[in-house]
Amino acid sequence: MKKKHFNCPAELTAKLIGGTWKSSLLYHLRKTPKRFGELRRLSPGLSQSTLSRELRDFEKNGIISKTKIGKEPYNGTEYALTEKGQTLKPILNAMIRWGLENQKDFVLGDFRVVTNQSK
Repeated sequence: MKKKHFNCPAELTAKLIGGTWKSSLLYHLRKTPKRFGELRRLSPGLSQSTLSRELRDFEKNGIISKTKIGKEPYNGTEYALTEKGQTLKPILNAMIRWGLENQKDFVLGDFRVVTNQSK
């Protein structure tokens, strides 16, 4: 992101990690690296082009890194939080806690947990 003027530090943070998909992607990357396909499965409703755009944006801003797996191009790539991205964990954890504590007011049922077995 090009440097620009912001009204406050919270505006900068919201610009970098705000939005439905960015916060969701950070949530899924907070513990372990993930492949593109894993992130796609963990984010139902997220299109491939939007996922690519959000990952490129994070990479450009130094929040995630992209690493090729193996020597062959078809082995894929893996995405992980960078050192700078790791510093977002306290913010993510606070957002997660708030969401869990207030889900009864905003969520029908409980949060949907997606695993490799469920779709």
